[in-house]
Amino acid sequence: MGKTEMDGTEQTIFENTELGEYSGYIFLDAMESGDSITIRIYVKDPEDGNYKKFLEETFTGEIDPPTVRVAPIIGKCGIKVTAQQTAGTYKTITHMWFKR
Repeated sequence: MGKTEMDGTEQTIFENTELGEYSGYIFLDAMESGDSITIRIYVKDPEDGNYKKFLEETFTGEIDPPTVRVAPIIGKCGIKVTAQQTAGTYKTITHMWFKR
């Protein structure tokens, strides 16, 4: 389980460059009215070695249910998940990841 303190910048909350299937949970139960957090998922392009955005979703205010599930993603060269709080009082989010 990991913890990340939000500070307004895009922060990497999970990254792995090994071949595998990855999934996880991000817990946003600390979110309050006026808070906004954007979660982004990137996949590394094997041709140029750069991460390319795969998915982006923004969560605002109190979330019900407060858990975001990151569906299984197969990664060969690299997977990266980031979080960025763009509004509200900065929160600490918790998250956990699995490799299959």
